[in-house]
Order: sequence, then structure tokens, then C-alpha cells
Amino acid sequence: MLTVLIIAAALFAALWLSLLAATLAALRSAPPRDLQGGALAGTRFEKYLPRVREEAAGLAALPWEDAYITSYDNLRLRARLLRGGPDAVVLLHGYRSCAENDFAGIAQWYASRGYTLLAADQRAHGRSAGRRLYLGARERRDAVAWAQYALCALDAERVWIHGVSMGAASALYALGEGYPDGVRGVIADCPYNSLAGLFAFRLGRAAGRAAGPLCALGQVLVWPLVFGRDFARTSCAREAAASGTPVLLIAAGEDATVPPEAAPELRRALGARCEYLALPHAQHALCWQADREAYAAALERFLASTRGG
Repeated sequence: MLTVLIIAAALFAALWLSLLAATLAALRSAPPRDLQGGALAGTRFEKYLPRVREEAAGLAALPWEDAYITSYDNLRLRARLLRGGPDAVVLLHGYRSCAENDFAGIAQWYASRGYTLLAADQRAHGRSAGRRLYLGARERRDAVAWAQYALCALDAERVWIHGVSMGAASALYALGEGYPDGVRGVIADCPYNSLAGLFAFRLGRAAGRAAGPLCALGQVLVWPLVFGRDFARTSCAREAAASGTPVLLIAAGEDATVPPEAAPELRRALGARCEYLALPHAQHALCWQADREAYAAALERFLASTRGG
């Protein structure tokens, strides 16, 4: 009996260590996908490749300046600043990505209308410090800090936060932190609702029937260790429900990266404060490329409706 218990304990410890190691590996900094020279055949970018490459190059060629802040945990964070008028937009890219990948075309749309842009390198990305990213759990406070920078250092009169994928979740999580008064709204393109839901979805796709026990182990003994004690309770829907900030939610109908229930959960939580754009044939983080006319029209309506006096 003792031998069986020892073997079971050893197996449990091995499983715990494996899941912890896999989680930490997924949170390590890594370079973004190279749209200009990388192998993109078979990826979600392939369908739109010529246009994405052209617009990504155009975004990079804009007359950016560097801007820096220090995070709450003493990391030096960098954004690229494109000066415009008194209305500013903070752009938050997704997981192991960059502004060229996630805002190609969108940034130019804002710039052509005179917006000041802050394209942030999220922590552990680009030229921002940090060895590990946190899928919004810490990035949410960085989103608030960039909004404060736009209002205080750039004298912006109105600020919007526009995030894609992990950037969208960071922007929504930040509603619980409390944006400064000058923030008029959040544009959330393809967000997940919670880390628990995201991990369950991704494990389900990768591990099949083994996903259930792995999720149970992760939620109790692994992920709270990495992300904090509130891991299981934190969700974008919960933070959004307690906030009065308007949100434009954009969902991709062919999104295989985030759980399909994320958008409905967020819509229910936001209620009347949610403007919603569903693009049935769009893939994850490529909604602009799938239907830029509908995307631009939704942006125009949302910005006008939240601009105020």
C-alpha cells in the first residue's frame, strides 16, 4: 500500500511540475511572427498576405517617436508615439505579437483621422522590459498607465483603448483597475473572457479527455501560483459589469484561438453599454482584414457616440 501511495504521489508531482513548466514556457517572451519574411503558408494570415504585408510596412513607416513609462512593478515599458490631435488611442497588441501584426490598416485609419496613437509594446514584448508575460493579469495595470500617460504627458482630451486578443483582454481587465476619467471607451477585438476559460479551451483542443483533470489540477495548484490567488475569479465580464465604460466588442466567427462563449458572456455582462460587431467569416485577430468596411463603420459610430462634449 505504501508503495502505491509513493508511486501515486510521484506521478502527481510529475504532472504538477509538467503543467507548471508548460505554463511558464507559454509565458516566456518570444519574437512576433514575421509578416514580411516569415513562412506564412497555412497560417491564418495566408489569405490576406499581400495586403497585410503592405499595410504592416506602411504602419512601420509612419513617423513614430519613442515613449516610455515605468510600470507598477518597475519595468521600463515602451510605446511608439504618433502625434496627432487631442483625441488619443492606446493600441494593445496580442500574445507574442506586435502592432504591425495586429493593427496593420487600423493604425492608418486612426492616423488619417488625426488621432494621436500610442502603440504599446506589451511587457516582455518588443522593446519593453520583462522576461514573462501574464496574459492580461499584470498587463491590465500597464493599460491604465498608458492611458494616464496619454492624458497627462500628451495632454490628450479624450482617450480610447483599442486591444486585440490578449491586448483586448488586458484592456477589459483594466476596467476593474479603473481608467482615468478621460478614457471614453474600450475597443475589444477578439478577447477571451477569463484565463481559466482560455486554458480550459486550449487544453481541450490539445489534450482531449485528459483536459478535465489537467484543468482541475491547474486551477487549484498551478495557475493561482503563477497569476495570483484571484486567478479563478478574474474575468473580463466581471470587471466590465462593474464598470460604466462603454465597450465596442468585435468577434470573429471562425476564431479557433479563444473560447466561442467569450463574446456572448461579455455581451451579457455589458448589457446596453456594449456595441457589438460580429464578422462570421473572420479569423482570430483578422477582423479588419475580413471586412474593413464594417470594422471602420463600427469604429466611426463608437468613437462618435462616446466622444461627448
